Amino acid sequence: MPKKDSGVTKEKTSKIVKKISASECGTGVLCTTRSGKQYQISQNPEKKKHTLWRIVDGGYEKIATGDSPYDLYPLIDWDK
Repeated sequence: MPKKDSGVTKEKTSKIVKKISASECGTGVLCTTRSGKQYQISQNPEKKKHTLWRIVDGGYEKIATGDSPYDLYPLIDWDK
């Protein structure tokens, strides 16, 4: 049986934004790695999509989007 597509789309270019878009107004999750790096998973309830952001100086860097936050957790390097 073929494996189901996870629905994750990684960003090809890295762009830093100062604020997360107002359309990302659903429940979010703040993730912190062992080294202290922080990631934010935001939700767009209208499109039913979740976005993984890396929190950097001066804003947020978009990493990937997915159908579920559980699809985005493996993209976070928890041990570093």
